[in-house]
Amino acid sequence: MRECLRSLKQNHKEDDAKVKRAFQTLLTYVGNVARNPNEEKFRKIRLNNATFQDRVGSLHGGIEFLEICGFEKQEGGEFLFLPRDKADMVVLNSAGSELNSAITNPFFGIL
Repeated sequence: MRECLRSLKQNHKEDDAKVKRAFQTLLTYVGNVARNPNEEKFRKIRLNNATFQDRVGSLHGGIEFLEICGFEKQEGGEFLFLPRDKADMVVLNSAGSELNSAITNPFFGIL
């Protein structure tokens, strides 16, 4: 998980603001599911959504991070979906911690 975020930061190190926005967006997705695991709307992401593509989908490692959290491509690759029975709170909380570290630690991805 940490390695995926490190890789995302390294692959886009020329645009720190974009990386930070991606991390914050990923934190929102993960946090929404952790707080509301029974709400399907938080466990389903349309891959061709313009905002998602701009903030996460177009960055190498963004979708991979969500897949590590349990999201799976569905319906002909149109959605990322996290089945309720695969919403693992330990994994989601760990993802949240890693993202918080990535956002707040100025040395994240360097060491």
